[in-house]
Amino acid sequence: MSQKLKASIINIFSLGPIGFFLMMNFIGTYYSYFLTDILKISAAVVGTLLLVTRIIDTFAVPVAGGMVEKIPLPWGRYSGWLWLMPPITTLFVALMFTGPDFGPTATFVFLGAMYILAHLSINLTESAQYALLPVIAYTDEDRVLISARRAQAMSAGGLIFGFITVPMIAALGGNNEGRGLFLTVLIFSLLQTAGYWLAANVSRPFDNAGAGQTGRRATLREMAGQVINNKPLFILIVAEVCRWSASLIVMNLAVYYFKYVAIKPVYFTAFLTSRSVATLAGTALGQFFARRTSKVATWNIGMGFNLLFLVTAWFFSGTPPLFILLHAVAAVGNSIVMTLSASFFTDVAEYTEWKTKTSAKGIVMSLSSLPIKISMALAGAFAGYSLSLIGYVPDTETTPELAAAMGAFSTLLPAVFAILAIVLIRLYPLTEHRVTIIRKRKARYQGN
Repeated sequence: MSQKLKASIINIFSLGPIGFFLMMNFIGTYYSYFLTDILKISAAVVGTLLLVTRIIDTFAVPVAGGMVEKIPLPWGRYSGWLWLMPPITTLFVALMFTGPDFGPTATFVFLGAMYILAHLSINLTESAQYALLPVIAYTDEDRVLISARRAQAMSAGGLIFGFITVPMIAALGGNNEGRGLFLTVLIFSLLQTAGYWLAANVSRPFDNAGAGQTGRRATLREMAGQVINNKPLFILIVAEVCRWSASLIVMNLAVYYFKYVAIKPVYFTAFLTSRSVATLAGTALGQFFARRTSKVATWNIGMGFNLLFLVTAWFFSGTPPLFILLHAVAAVGNSIVMTLSASFFTDVAEYTEWKTKTSAKGIVMSLSSLPIKISMALAGAFAGYSLSLIGYVPDTETTPELAAAMGAFSTLLPAVFAILAIVLIRLYPLTEHRVTIIRKRKARYQGN
């Protein structure tokens, strides 16, 4: 099916998973805090727990992509996974925010297992939706539009998250913050189930037994080799890791900065909301720049903007209103690039299928979530170990040294990753012109 997609299909497919972004924003922002300040687990142990589980989660991404590619479900080759996995995700994400009294070692194992199981189901769902993108959208225009709409859904999820999360936790928890965290993440998880079911419903007509099949199926060995041997894919993944790390490190440390430095709860709500508004604005700018210049040039504009204002925010980390404003402007730059992510990976999927003469959409598109997983591992580890480095103790009194460290960690660390993202994208070889040629050659050998 190669005609232009209806706007309603693009919007529902891309915007439906807003609940997923609410859930993932919550996990990224509050899970480390839940472990240190609710369960009272030491910062070093939390850093180790998050690093180990997220490394396992990272290696599970290509496994999930392989499962989605190799196991077509009867109620939709790819869309079937969108019906099956989200309720399972809801169960395990809720269990992540519980505090069983099993003793230190057993609790560590339990929480690690819940995290891994939750994220395996998330990986399967994301792999399936990404694999559907090149199946339902044939033209470059539709693919860029879906990529942009998905980024806008992510921004909308962040905006809603910023407005409602802090008051939701307070209202649902009362005097029990842990209960508030649990009930809030449960609601967000249920919303992600409903959103993915909407996406599954609109993509079903495109998703038959032969969906995505452009040649023989890749073997598991070939799928695993894509991460290392596919130069455009490898460069894109590493560059995306750096881009995501520049954002996620900020979010992992923000809850601590606003508890111990800015102190006023209203500041944290303002921070979350302003970043979300900025991210939404950045996705619109990303579309604007992408239409007028190349994707690589748009990437450099966005990450350059991000870098400039992260460094500037460091100088004003002792002034919360300016700190919030500058972080919001930095978020505009990162979200300019976020607009292009799915489109970049779709280009790599086209290149891979042309190069290998195999059906590779499932595995390549599933790997688009790999950078987020790696970045979450890095961000969680950096947060835990950075806090441990300065001798962090929950509910401690704020000292000038603690305030200075919080300000530096939440600005200069992500700035380093922004620099790396700018350097790495210069090595990316797939220009728009080359992808157009590849698509034409691919169509010829398929007999289209």
